[in-house]
Amino acid sequence: MSMIIMSSCPSKNRGPKHVRKESGLDRADPEVRGMKLGRYPFAAGIKHYLERRYGVIAESTYKEEDRKLRYIAKVFRDLKDEGRIRTTDPRHIRRKELQEFLAWMKRDDLDPTTQAKYLQYLKNYLKFFRNHVFEEMKADGVRFPKATTKPIRVIGRGDLDRIFETVERMGGWHGSVATGMIALYFATGARPKELRLAHFEDLDLEKGWLFIRHPKGEGSWAGGSQVAIIRPDVMRYVRIYLREREARIQARGLKEATYLFPNLYRGSDTFYSANSFNVIKRKVEDLSGVDFKLKDFRSTLASVTVMNDLSRLPAVSAQLRHTKLETTQKFYARIEQGVAGKQLEDVWKESPVRSAKKPFIENKFDYTGYA
Repeated sequence: MSMIIMSSCPSKNRGPKHVRKESGLDRADPEVRGMKLGRYPFAAGIKHYLERRYGVIAESTYKEEDRKLRYIAKVFRDLKDEGRIRTTDPRHIRRKELQEFLAWMKRDDLDPTTQAKYLQYLKNYLKFFRNHVFEEMKADGVRFPKATTKPIRVIGRGDLDRIFETVERMGGWHGSVATGMIALYFATGARPKELRLAHFEDLDLEKGWLFIRHPKGEGSWAGGSQVAIIRPDVMRYVRIYLREREARIQARGLKEATYLFPNLYRGSDTFYSANSFNVIKRKVEDLSGVDFKLKDFRSTLASVTVMNDLSRLPAVSAQLRHTKLETTQKFYARIEQGVAGKQLEDVWKESPVRSAKKPFIENKFDYTGYA
């Protein structure tokens, strides 16, 4: 009697019902599988990812992705050194690694918007390596952090006056730059980068136009366009700046300079970096006592232009170069949220919770409690 011996090893000829579920690496194309990423695979893979992105996205976006991914690579390397994750290879990162990254962001108390941005960078990076762990976790019901909508800030009338008073008395070349850039930001509603990278020939005071050479979405869905200078009341500051700009160029031994705000350090003819512009902005903050961001002049211009007359929204939309009126409406609604708090600051005086007949601190003491 013959006996049939059953092997415990799985048969290579099993039918479709027994096909082994492939891993993310098995599903990847040969090019991705064959990449030699070395000891630090997450960091080593960045150059391969960015090679595919070059020329497709704006240079500023390219550099920003490079910076953010290298920072995320360091985080993953630290998590592996601590024994929290098994691998930093973008082809093999799975749920465990992603959960530890999420836990790290919470430990570092990152706000939801920052968390959402980091996750978007990471998701796009992993997809390049045919790693769809994000989609798999989402299908399992995992909810990832989402960016929160923050109220847009508006500079109040009193603060605006203090800022312009400050630039009038600053002096020096940084004072000149501050005078010109703040006036033009407020007069045009240009975004910070758009004005910082503007050429001198882009400004036409006679026609009252500024050509936006480097708009948001440059190289993908937006091209250069002109915006009107709609605040003639601040144009005297622009003219002051232009006179001082000409004197600066001559003092440097140059006949002309390319950029509207030229960085002529060591005789070069280039533009200021975003950080350098912010250094000048912080000097204005310190001297005026007003905290602001350069992009706040865009929302401030929109707010004071509409001034409770919503029929002006289409014109404001054209000035801000929004492609849809709905975008301007949402933008303005968020402006109003930011303004609402300031409008309500003194309302409590109309109906105080409790009127004290006797002051809490005796009159012979000041507010610190000392005689």
